[in-house]
Amino acid sequence: MSRQRRRQCRTRHDRRALHQVHRHDQQSKWRVEMHSQLSWRVRGRPNKVRSRRTVELTSKNYTRNDWRKLLSTRRGTIIVAGVCALVAAGILLLAMNRYRHNVDTSGNQETVLVAGGLIQKGTSGDSIASGQLFKSTSVAVKQVTAGAIADTALLHGKVAAADIYPGQQLTAADFVAKGGLATELAPSQRAITISLDQSHGMVGQVKAGDHVDVYAGVNVEPRGGRSEPALRLLMANIKVLQTGSTGGGGLGGSQNPNNSFSNVTLDVADTQAGALAYASDNGKVWLVLRPAQATQSNSSSAVTAQSLLLGSKPIGTGGSK
Repeated sequence: MSRQRRRQCRTRHDRRALHQVHRHDQQSKWRVEMHSQLSWRVRGRPNKVRSRRTVELTSKNYTRNDWRKLLSTRRGTIIVAGVCALVAAGILLLAMNRYRHNVDTSGNQETVLVAGGLIQKGTSGDSIASGQLFKSTSVAVKQVTAGAIADTALLHGKVAAADIYPGQQLTAADFVAKGGLATELAPSQRAITISLDQSHGMVGQVKAGDHVDVYAGVNVEPRGGRSEPALRLLMANIKVLQTGSTGGGGLGGSQNPNNSFSNVTLDVADTQAGALAYASDNGKVWLVLRPAQATQSNSSSAVTAQSLLLGSKPIGTGGSK
């Protein structure tokens, strides 16, 4: 090759024989860009589908098939079992608290007064207390009636406002303030007033609310003999309702300054009223004051001169005048 030809080859390289053109750099760059765009599109599409399906599942209620699908998986079964266990534990705790409350409440007892029999309307509280027309009973706190009475002192000065039946608790609403002497009497009791002098009636010492024994003295006439005085216990443990002419103060108090005679009203049984009235008009009557803890009186035989002095058997009561 000539010297001139060599110079031309040196100055123009692109005209050399078998010259290599490098176009793969641009193609590879284009391929990288296309690959990144396609991969972004492919990755973004499943995420959109997944989020849309999640919204659809949470926005609608589970059907029976959904529950079956949930229970068909291990994770779903564990979740359902955990929820059931929590619900069962809550129910168990609630039942235990209720049982504990019932046990604590039933263990507390209160004593109340319960009617032992029928207490009729108008029966005085004092006669209920003195006649033991009630019984003290222990009942659970939750079974105590509102206003139940536990002390007989609350019955003083009151009367039953309505009939009280056996087993019924005595309450404050069952009683009202008494309105007169009749409200203090039991159905089988009667009030009778007799006139007594100072010695026979313990004038100035006996007062309303005291209990006395009543002795009666009359003249008896044996068969074929002359009359002879006799004395016996007519009735025992009788309550004094009123003393004095107007019921105030003690027997023969300020309303009877001479202390000669005074009236006393006694609470007697309906079968005793006649005997006391007869003894008061046809003989003599004595009141004997009883203590609060008095024993039972057992003196039922008549006292005469023979039995008093000679200790002989009392005479019969063939007649009286």
